Amino acid sequence: MAGGFNEAEKAIIKFVKENPYCERKNLIEALGGIPGLEEALNKLADDMVLIELTGPTESSLESRVPKKIYIINPEKENELEGI
Repeated sequence: MAGGFNEAEKAIIKFVKENPYCERKNLIEALGGIPGLEEALNKLADDMVLIELTGPTESSLESRVPKKIYIINPEKENELEGI
């Protein structure tokens, strides 16, 4: 399975492994220079490689839009060892 990911997906997986419970905006800030980042992030969440959690925002101005937090799916963790 590890060979089936493109470079953007590998970078996201590696970042989330090193930074569990990272917010979407922090992930995008850290990896923003990678082409296809948004598409790769959505694909990994759709494929259940990443689990997308939602949490409340700290600011009352943003309270209507919950923040997205990512973790690696524990069931897929062994498949991702080579990344």
